Order: sequence, then C-alpha cells, then structure tokens
Amino acid sequence: MKILVVGCGSIGSRHLENLRSLGGFELIAVDVDKKRLADVKAKFSLKSYDDYAAALELERPAAVIVCVPNHLHLKYAIAAARAGCHLFVEKPLSHNLDSLAELTDIIENKKLKFFMGSNWKFFPDFIKMKELLDQGVIGRVLSFTVIAGQYLPDWHPLEDYRQGYSANSRLGGGVLLDSHEIDYLQWFLSPIKKVACLTGKYSDLEIDTEDIAALIVELESGAVGTIHLDYIQQPYRRSYYLYGDQGCLEWDFLKKEINIYSKATKKWRKIGGDPAYELNQMYLAEMRHFLDILTGKAEPLTDIRQARQTLKVIEAAKRSSASGQAVTI
Repeated sequence: MKILVVGCGSIGSRHLENLRSLGGFELIAVDVDKKRLADVKAKFSLKSYDDYAAALELERPAAVIVCVPNHLHLKYAIAAARAGCHLFVEKPLSHNLDSLAELTDIIENKKLKFFMGSNWKFFPDFIKMKELLDQGVIGRVLSFTVIAGQYLPDWHPLEDYRQGYSANSRLGGGVLLDSHEIDYLQWFLSPIKKVACLTGKYSDLEIDTEDIAALIVELESGAVGTIHLDYIQQPYRRSYYLYGDQGCLEWDFLKKEINIYSKATKKWRKIGGDPAYELNQMYLAEMRHFLDILTGKAEPLTDIRQARQTLKVIEAAKRSSASGQAVTI
C-alpha cells in the first residue's frame, strides 16, 4: 500500500515519522517547499515530489494525508478523491464551506474512506471522559464550560509565529478555525444547534486573524454552555467543566486528571491521569485508527458528516459575531 503525505511541515513530518515507525507500506512525500522536501527526503529516505498532480498520477497511492494550510485542504482533497484515494484531512476540513458538496459527492460516489484529524479523541483522558459521559456518571449534562488557550508565539518557539497559518487569514488561520474544542464538545455530548459569538483581534500579536473567541452554544441535547478560545493565555490551558443533574466532571490538561463529583455521595473522586504520558502516543493511536479504517477494521471516529458539522458551527460563529445575533445551524 502506498500512502502519500502532502504538506511536510510540523504535523506532516510527525505523521511521516509515525507511519515509518508503524511500517507495512510505502511512503511518498509532497511539498512545494523544495528545501523542506529535501530535508524530509533525507530524513526518511522516501520518494518525494514538488508536483502534487504528478505524484498522484505516477504513484497512484491508496490514501492521501492532507497536511497543507487550511485554505488548501479541499483543493488537495478533491484532487485525491478524483484519483480514487482514501483521505485523512487535518482539521479543520476547510476554511469555509465552498466546494464541500463536491468533495462529499465524490467520496460517496466512489465509496471512499474519509477521516478528519482529531488527535485528542485518542488521548487516554478523553477516551475515559467519553466513556463516563456515555455511562451517565454525572446524569444528564445541562451545562458546560470549555477553555482552551495558548500564547501563539509559544506554539512553535523556533519559528516566526507571524509566518504560520494561524496568524494569516489568507492561509485559513484564526482561533475559531483551530476547531479542536468545537469538534470534541460535540463528540462528548451532542451537535451544536445554536451559537452566539464575539470574536476578533484584541491583543498586540502581529496577526490578521481573530485571537479571542467567546461562544455561547446550545446543543441538540438541550444543554447550554460556553467555549472560550484564545491565542493569548500564558501558560497554556485546556480544561473542560461539565455539569450534570447528578454531579459534575472536571478535566484539566496541566493536572492531567479527571475529577468527578457525585450528587448522591457529595464526594469527589479522581480518575485516571498519567503525568508521564507522552503526547505523541495519541498521534500514533490516531494513525493506527486511520490504517484500521483503510483495512476495514474500524469506522472513522470523525467522518465527513461530523467534519462538516464542525465547519458549519465555525461559519455560524463568525456570522454571529459580525451580525450581533445568535445563529441557528
């Protein structure tokens, strides 16, 4: 089996490294940056191309992993789908909904497999949280607070943050389009059906994208809560607070632990949490999942329908901020 990785920046290189460690297939790399491509070719000893169309035609890969900037996701994904390739597309699916129907039609007509990157769904604490929520440990979830923030220059300290996709609207950047929490909240609970949002650039960061977004959302389940996203927090923070009619569940990445409060016992208990957990393990697990999808052993944890729903929420949040009105999805 041939797997082609297009876009060999930070996440593309990580996927190449993990695929090489898993083994069992031929890897091909594509990047328009010839220096980066040369570095990847030397490091991984693989075939490489600076021409994506040529790589698809000559190599005929079984699957393509799309790791280019957000605004190019659909362009590269559609070309791969037309060539009959299964797809792993990094989140978000795109920077807008244009051409999404075309990709969906090709995937459905050709019966292709599709998975959108969602690495935190393979993090042990998240897996346990999903299990606990599905078991109804805190009863019916009525409300929630989700917080995720990190000072943008700290993301890749050896790179100029102003050149990255997150800092540039033309590349599909911005705190809303980072999209993780919007996807995961819906996975934990249920789809978002209504959103009110304020977002914009409020800091002195040298970027032309929004750096803070505050969302109030209502879910199809009836729960209502908030999602706070930003590029300004120091130190990094990612935390979830879920409030049910039988208790509450709290998780904080820095503490790496899940805490459950029971209404019945009026006591807290700590579950899971491994301070020594190495984060690349979740990326390895994510890639194993994709390989299982390709071989028919698993159904995608984030399929194109779910990827489209997350993008619809992001688009609705932007419309809400511009109009000052809540938007129903």
